[in-house]
Amino acid sequence: ISDLCDSVEGRKSKSPRPTKSTVLSHLFESNEYPVSICHLLSDMIDAGPKGKAMNQFKSLDEVIQDLEEMKSQPHLFLYNDPNMSTTATTTPPVFGRQYHGRSKELTQILEVSTRLEAISSSDSHQQPHTCAEAIFLSGRAGSGKSYLLNKCGEFLSTQGWVVVREKFDRGLEHNSQGVVCSLFDKAAKVLADMKVGGSRQDAEYSLRARKALSDSLDIASLCYLAQVVPNLLHLIDDIDMKTPQSIEANLSQWKLVFLLCQFLNALLNNNRPIMLILDDLQWAESLILELVLGELLGCVGDGENAHRFLFVGLYRDNEVCDGHPLYAQLVRLRNSASVNVTEICLPAFSKGDMSDMIAAELRLPTRIVAELGDVVHRKTSGHILFAVELLNSMLRDSTIHFGLNSRRYCWRWETICSLKTDDNVASFIISNLSTWPPETLHTLRILACFGFHTDQGVLELLDASCVAPSGGLKSCIQNLVNIGVIEIVGG
Repeated sequence: ISDLCDSVEGRKSKSPRPTKSTVLSHLFESNEYPVSICHLLSDMIDAGPKGKAMNQFKSLDEVIQDLEEMKSQPHLFLYNDPNMSTTATTTPPVFGRQYHGRSKELTQILEVSTRLEAISSSDSHQQPHTCAEAIFLSGRAGSGKSYLLNKCGEFLSTQGWVVVREKFDRGLEHNSQGVVCSLFDKAAKVLADMKVGGSRQDAEYSLRARKALSDSLDIASLCYLAQVVPNLLHLIDDIDMKTPQSIEANLSQWKLVFLLCQFLNALLNNNRPIMLILDDLQWAESLILELVLGELLGCVGDGENAHRFLFVGLYRDNEVCDGHPLYAQLVRLRNSASVNVTEICLPAFSKGDMSDMIAAELRLPTRIVAELGDVVHRKTSGHILFAVELLNSMLRDSTIHFGLNSRRYCWRWETICSLKTDDNVASFIISNLSTWPPETLHTLRILACFGFHTDQGVLELLDASCVAPSGGLKSCIQNLVNIGVIEIVGG
């Protein structure tokens, strides 16, 4: 830092600045430093009552924070973004393409997979009998459940895991059996593709899986299973679908699950962990939930290869109440001796995560975007899908824009503060009313009696009256501000 400051001072002494010149413009002219370094120096040097810095540091702690961010994320701050030019052709970022936040939940999932890997890599004679592992990830629609699991699946695939995913659809409960069959069909396709398109280890694993399936299932069972798992024909070439069949043509659901259990156990006997993901469990048929979460998981959990299997189920917690079939299955699994259950609930994005996401996408220090992050968090109640939509809309209408003079992203603060809450966000907030503390709900009812606006003087009178909730109105009003239901205007 001292060397850079000396360089700036040296340039200032050699060539006197015009009246409107600033430390920032002087640094830009040098073309020697990344934009972020130029701003950091300007905010440090060009400070004070008459300073011309864009965002003056308020304390030494903020300087240290900026430097730590630059050190930990050099790809964001220590290299100029080629998409950020000094012309109007600057390519804007797109929120939602990169993954941000959820480090706690990501760690929980990877801890389970790491635990299974550790058991699998231990001496086979010393491996204790383990039960199957199941993770249930819940949260509201758009909270990022699927995105989180996709990222986990992509990573584990690079670590040798076989990862397949399928989802149930609203209004198509009658097709739940087809969804489960499709899940196993995707697994068969992954194994079939390994024969020709994978590495030598993949090809050897595919051959072992083929042999294990042929040894575990007789020809009649393979033929019947191939009816609902057609990619099995690409994995095992010598299945003769014309073989006389003495069993009924249509498989019962119980028979199907029995065959799928054999299919899965045969694969698990080949030293590679398998991760099966079923999304939107709240829309699955009750019998299929019983067969998959009961019989299938129980069968694997009682087997000797349970340590190579991880099941992940995703569901919308606001659609699963006490009487829902999934709720009953979760209660049963929590008390199961053959399945170890990990439950993770995705909360709303925190203010810190929101600011971190904006900072990373706009390549700005957190101190610069913290206030913007607070407003976005309040306007969207921390719902990441709505936040992404809001931020991208602000980029489209140039509320957030690239400043040619500052060479970084800026925003129109008045426009952002005056943004109205979207109808979808309002519906989301309303759907959460039942989770609010009674005092907060009581305060909201009081405010609703006064329409859209309430003067502070009126609130002070109410706070001293018997209608105020225990603890007073002030803390409850702050809760409503944090949630995004009300705003305080004019101090």
